[in-house]
Amino acid sequence: MRLVRAVACGFLGCALLSGCSNTRNGVTIEKIETAADLKARLDAGTITAVDALDDAHYADGHIPGAKHCDYEKMSAQCLPSDKAAPLVFYCAGGMCPVSRMAAEKAIDYGYTKVAIYEGGIKGWKAAGMPVEKGTK
Repeated sequence: MRLVRAVACGFLGCALLSGCSNTRNGVTIEKIETAADLKARLDAGTITAVDALDDAHYADGHIPGAKHCDYEKMSAQCLPSDKAAPLVFYCAGGMCPVSRMAAEKAIDYGYTKVAIYEGGIKGWKAAGMPVEKGTK
């Protein structure tokens, strides 16, 4: 049921469904609206990007410096040890619900400053932002 609700939230918007919210366990999930805003925060070092897609998608192109934490295999070990460190999760973009699901999982692991960038890698590229390829 949780997966269905998360998918529905990503596709229909939380305002249309009960059970969807911008908070989880008392932690507010921030939305970063634009690639320019995300880039400014990354450049300032005030947030860490986390690519929640699978290995092949990460290798094909990701936000420079992004940690890779495949949602399907996600554990607290792939995230920073500081649970108060600001994190922003992203996935493919558009209607992809993976960034929100990964953010919720991070909150379940105890992280307290969690954001999502719904534009995902597609929105990042469309804004003309740089992309790294390969794995780390």
